[in-house]
Amino acid sequence: MYFDFKVKIPEVKGKIYERTIKGVVYINYEYDRIYKPDKKYNIPKRTTIGKKCEDDPEMMYPNPNFLTYFPDAELPEDQGRDARSSCLRIGAWIVIEKLMRESLIERIISSLYGDERGTGLFLDLAAYYLTTENNAGQYYPDYAYNHPLFTPEYRIYSDSTVSTFISQISVEDSVSFQNEWNAVKKKQDKIYISYDSTNVTDRLSCPRIALPSCPPTAQLTVRGRACFAGRVNLPVFLSNTPDNH
Repeated sequence: MYFDFKVKIPEVKGKIYERTIKGVVYINYEYDRIYKPDKKYNIPKRTTIGKKCEDDPEMMYPNPNFLTYFPDAELPEDQGRDARSSCLRIGAWIVIEKLMRESLIERIISSLYGDERGTGLFLDLAAYYLTTENNAGQYYPDYAYNHPLFTPEYRIYSDSTVSTFISQISVEDSVSFQNEWNAVKKKQDKIYISYDSTNVTDRLSCPRIALPSCPPTAQLTVRGRACFAGRVNLPVFLSNTPDNH
């Protein structure tokens, strides 16, 4: 199999050979020599690394052997391996995509970013976190390689792009999302708040959870206790009593 991009034929003295078969010029690379003491000469070990371009004698179409023996060679951008895996893992993604569609998350995120690139990457990262139970940006490209994506044209972004994208999400973006999220919910819907109470021992150490986008009449259920809250900080008291679990 030969790739559909061109590379410069390597300049390695005494290692590159041309071989013509049925009018096609193949580029061979001598990667080793085996000395035969009984015959007192070397037997070269060669392999084909590419096919010479007809319109440019200094260029060739490489094959996987070229990447093996010349791993540091300069390649055209985004080349060197298939853009997408031939086998995509779609199980969890189908469920997540259905939940996002039904909950209108895609519409909300689209209104915040205003472009398909930002919306797609945001949704892809959400699916990545849920599917892998991991939020390490350096592993996102590997996930994106063999999973369906929301990003236009299934583009795979690098871990540095992911890190930059996440760092640019501001507090205002989070508040805007909460406002949009609450706007599409019915007033009679309950809002459930979950808080890790492992280190909460008394009321003095309990947190105050800010609800800047909570409708004035929204009913909140906090670990089994119902209360009403408006656009203020809601004091949430947690303890280890049975009625709070």
